[in-house]
Amino acid sequence: MIFKVVLIGCSADIVAQAEELNGFISENLGRGDHGCGTILFCSKKQDKNALLDLVPTESVKLVTVAGYRPETILEALKIVENMEETHLYLFPGGYAGSELAVRWAFRAKGSSLVQVNQIEYTENQLIAKKKVYSDYVMGVFRLKKKPYCIAPARGSASSLPVRVKQPLTVTEHDMTHLYRDRFVESYKWTPGEKTGNLEKAKFILIGGRGMNNAESAEKLKKIANSLGAAFGVSRPAAMNAWSTMDKIVGVSGAVTKPDVCIVAGASGAAAFYVGIEKSKFIVAINKDPRAPIIKSSDVAIIDDYKAVMDELVKLISAQK
Repeated sequence: MIFKVVLIGCSADIVAQAEELNGFISENLGRGDHGCGTILFCSKKQDKNALLDLVPTESVKLVTVAGYRPETILEALKIVENMEETHLYLFPGGYAGSELAVRWAFRAKGSSLVQVNQIEYTENQLIAKKKVYSDYVMGVFRLKKKPYCIAPARGSASSLPVRVKQPLTVTEHDMTHLYRDRFVESYKWTPGEKTGNLEKAKFILIGGRGMNNAESAEKLKKIANSLGAAFGVSRPAAMNAWSTMDKIVGVSGAVTKPDVCIVAGASGAAAFYVGIEKSKFIVAINKDPRAPIIKSSDVAIIDDYKAVMDELVKLISAQK
């Protein structure tokens, strides 16, 4: 089987992309007699040598683009790839990788599946498993049309640091002329807030729907900073624009494994719990004693999280 790994080097999470896909390959495909390669997208301003150290295969197509846009990436893929030779494309987990997997499968007249936990390849089909029905059931899917375009679920495999391949065969392609696409008439880049890596944080404070508004979310974020904790939110909180999307913890965001995780005002639905289940110690604060997070935590406090957090800050400040 010939498979390709697609890495979006323009993204700030490129290291996490490479390590997650490297782990997914190791657990589901291995190398064996498979023919494999990487398609790595980058910008002119990036350190290409540093990016090449993240390539999990023996060969790479290094594609330079003027900036990240899905349409630009897809057009560049169409130019540099011979779709007839590739059986499987592995895209990064998360929103960007899922969008690219689905749209590339349509263009390549193949099949796609995202949020995938496991795959098994046979000569005529790909068997893929993913969680369905709010993550309570593991569904089995059979993909029959090549190329198969897969985006793994975040945390579906253990992150595996990439060992540099020597020698690495590099083919470079300049696709900076593809910057304009047919969908966007105008745009403006706004630099985002520089955030830490939630996946590697040792102490995390997470706010949920119980925060009720953006002001409460901002206050909880300040408390997290004062405690030396990373700040995250549940998906409903982000979808209500109380925080930015990069703060989401759960199946559609960061899959964390901190030493201590405090969950304030989140019910603990299955899709959210995926993001914290590897925590060594979970503290849940919720007014609803029937919330799922209560049974899944090491310590549960049935109270208004605001009062509890205010007292916690006072206690820690007194100790300092």
